[in-house]
Amino acid sequence: MSANATSNISPSIWRRTPIGKWLRAIPRKKQLQGTWLHKKLGDKLLRTEYWEPSKESISKGFAIGSFWAMIPMPFQMIPSGICAVFLRANVPLALLGVWVTNPITHPFVIVFQLFVGEWLLNAPSSLSVLQNEGLMALLRHAPAPIITGALFCAVIWSAIGFFTARFCYGIAIKMIVKSYEKRHKK
Repeated sequence: MSANATSNISPSIWRRTPIGKWLRAIPRKKQLQGTWLHKKLGDKLLRTEYWEPSKESISKGFAIGSFWAMIPMPFQMIPSGICAVFLRANVPLALLGVWVTNPITHPFVIVFQLFVGEWLLNAPSSLSVLQNEGLMALLRHAPAPIITGALFCAVIWSAIGFFTARFCYGIAIKMIVKSYEKRHKK
């Protein structure tokens, strides 16, 4: 198997490699068939391009997830999954990309976005509100800088996520090909 013929490696080969232990945690199409989600969304949910890894779908999926990770809102996985379906991206990676931010890191990200938004808008500092009243008061006091900073960070982080996923996909393909060839030489 050459590196040129790796654009469509079958999922069974992926799962037999060192990367496969991570891929096993992602739900597969056959596990979703007949579930309530399949009944609600129909067969469009089970299209191959949403589930099988390819350089383009993985890059788009992680970029979508990275974008929604930077938006300060609850339930970020829902718009991330919907965007992945409409943009024909890898759904599992779009959902995984959202977890770049989590309940522990998100307050720090919001404060960083506030500073970026204040810098972009040349707005006065809201640091005293944060120190005196806390994060929730800050969200009410300075929504424009936070939203501006969040959108700016989302676009930048999404671009970084896109190119990082493309780079990591190339490394993963090389590892899979090497593992496959090593196993079949014996």
